[in-house]
Amino acid sequence: MYVIEHALLNLGKNKGRNILLGAIIFAIITAAVVALAIYNTSKIVIDETRAALQSAVRIAPQRQTVGGGAVTAGGNQQSEGLSLDQYQLFAESEYLDGANIAPGNRGFDAVYYLKHPNMLSEFEAELRRKGLPNDYSVRTDETAFDSIAAPVESLNDLALTFMIIVLALGAVIMILMSVISIRERKYEIGVLRAMGMKKNKVALGLWVEIIAITCICFVLGMGLGTVLSQPVSDAIMTGQASSADTGSTSLADRLSTTETERTESVNIKIDAVTALEIFAISILLASIAGIVSVSRITKCEPIKILMERE
Repeated sequence: MYVIEHALLNLGKNKGRNILLGAIIFAIITAAVVALAIYNTSKIVIDETRAALQSAVRIAPQRQTVGGGAVTAGGNQQSEGLSLDQYQLFAESEYLDGANIAPGNRGFDAVYYLKHPNMLSEFEAELRRKGLPNDYSVRTDETAFDSIAAPVESLNDLALTFMIIVLALGAVIMILMSVISIRERKYEIGVLRAMGMKKNKVALGLWVEIIAITCICFVLGMGLGTVLSQPVSDAIMTGQASSADTGSTSLADRLSTTETERTESVNIKIDAVTALEIFAISILLASIAGIVSVSRITKCEPIKILMERE
């Protein structure tokens, strides 16, 4: 208990050094909060968008052009278009959550929404039993996900890369700062060791100091990071949107624009999981810095440290 109390009292005795170390830790945590919040949220959006688009199924004829005429994949003349009654019959399925059938330029345009993406094969088998010709395919639009979620995937990748860089540089800077701090406090540590304090207690005191600073910075960094996450995400998404190709057509263009609108602005949320991840990362970095610095000073004997002071 004495070791912990002594460590906490030392925070006030070395204000300049601790403020500098705290500023560095605060900057690292703030940047990590922004990056991790954007990464986690964009990953959720990507997964939800993928599930939604893979659940949207279209029925389309398989066309193969031979000699200027449209024929089926098997080489026979294209069958007659499906009727409205057939499309409505197909919509009566236990595998569906709903369907959207509307007149189109070439007959009817129908989209069926599966309860789960992995039900596609069962749904197709049911449609064949109900009379869907073999020259019609039952599929999702593979290009829709790429066109809609590409900006969010870029945001996700950028956030992950930025977080890795921040944590790597932050760890190096914290280690260097801790080593410099320990060198300045060699005499203090030598006195404690000469008074009979064991190495592990000295190390514990130093670890408590940096953990206490880290906890304070964690609270402040979480607050600022939460405020900055949304503006940073919006700025990145705006840049992605302005450079994206708007001329592509896909399932997303023909369906409701809900999914497209969702990915144009990712609503960043910092939940308990993200907060715990940031806290764990912060404690880990602080512990690594403490271990490296303590390992250097505990190799020296008290008498050697005191003689160097003289």
